[in-house]
Amino acid sequence: MVTRRRMLQAAAAIPAGGGVVGFAATRPVLTSSPIAGHFTHESVRLWLQSSRAAAATILYWPDKDKEENARRIDIQLTENSACAVIATIAGLAANTHYRFTVTIDDAPTGLMRSFRTAPAPGSTADFRVYIGSCAYAEAMSPNGNPYGDEFHIFDAMADTVRDDRLPHFMLWLGDNLYFRPKGLFLAESDVASVARMEARYRDVRGLSMFQKLFAATHHYAIWDDHDFGPNDSDKSFKFKFDALRLFKQYWPNPEMGSTALPGTWTKFAHQDAEFFLLDDRYYRDAENDPPSESKTMFGTAQIAWLKKSLRESRAVFKLVANGSQLLSDHDNGHHSGWHSYQAERDAFLAWLAVEKIPGLVFLSGDRHNTQVFRLAQPGAPTVYEFSCSPLTSRLSKLDRRERANPRLVKEMAVEKRNFGTLEFSGVGMERKLVARCFDSNGKLLWKKLIASAQTNAMGEPF
Repeated sequence: MVTRRRMLQAAAAIPAGGGVVGFAATRPVLTSSPIAGHFTHESVRLWLQSSRAAAATILYWPDKDKEENARRIDIQLTENSACAVIATIAGLAANTHYRFTVTIDDAPTGLMRSFRTAPAPGSTADFRVYIGSCAYAEAMSPNGNPYGDEFHIFDAMADTVRDDRLPHFMLWLGDNLYFRPKGLFLAESDVASVARMEARYRDVRGLSMFQKLFAATHHYAIWDDHDFGPNDSDKSFKFKFDALRLFKQYWPNPEMGSTALPGTWTKFAHQDAEFFLLDDRYYRDAENDPPSESKTMFGTAQIAWLKKSLRESRAVFKLVANGSQLLSDHDNGHHSGWHSYQAERDAFLAWLAVEKIPGLVFLSGDRHNTQVFRLAQPGAPTVYEFSCSPLTSRLSKLDRRERANPRLVKEMAVEKRNFGTLEFSGVGMERKLVARCFDSNGKLLWKKLIASAQTNAMGEPF
């Protein structure tokens, strides 16, 4: 039995705040705060990683129960998976908060964390989703140019989550880490070899700036170019299979892709909302390829899956998340986005106009500024895209062409580091989805109703 006294005696294994310990420890230790990921009314997925191969035990119990009644799950952390594992804990009670501790080779880590389960199917209550993208983890680029800043945003988010009265989880919208190019202060690119990619994942995951947020809530993620491969990378990236393996190894999403169609695409439901997480890199043609009917960001099979899933969904709210922007506008190959794959996008938007999918919202990141787009098609519900970026990466100003995009909601553009939230609230036909944007200190910048259970005659939520 792991007593609280033994845990406190071993607290040095993870410093206060959850920071990373040195790998030179004489025994294996956790290299990061564990991450609670995908959860249902009866299960949860937990990610953890040790400094070297070890046997681990997770002890967990409802927080209203006694630690002495804890259940356990035993797992192996092996070198062939970077001593990381995603454990699924099943047989849980619905709508319940749990506490858990971890032992490594029978030694307590001094760690106390928590996770929660979703309400039982058919239940509907208020909840919130935190969103953000573009998390550069260093102040300088490899060439010594200023690039990352305002790293306190992660603590500001964690503090906001801690004080949140609503159940919550976070959705990372891509570029959640950056594979860096070589430069004056980096002799070799992070994507020069699989070994370097693996090292980059381990190093970034263990940074102290993330630990408080990792511990604060559950986490889901999609990717974009920088956590897939080089800048603006596409299906030609020679290590894309390993990039996919690493993403699956480090993010406790629902099962992703399929044998026939590998990728990070997946979906999950939470109460009356269903989330569709897209893979915009594994099958992507080069951004600068000339326009053609066959040029694709997602590929025929993934688009078919998305259409079928949206058509069959009975959720009030349907959220489609993608790394690159979906409703932005620019010249072919200028700035990353679905506008460079015009035939594929036009065909999908035409399908939306016919299908009239209710409660649809797009989410994206990538552009190092936040933009909100409004798509209004005759006779169809209005669709908003909340493109939220960056968390810490270098800022980009909107150019003249972007500001001229008729879909851009100009007063909601943000050219500072920020994060967003999505609040699902109300009962029955009064159910609403309100988006909010906050600066790096947690100050509210704007809020907007972007979807609801019913719309007015113009297709707008109300």
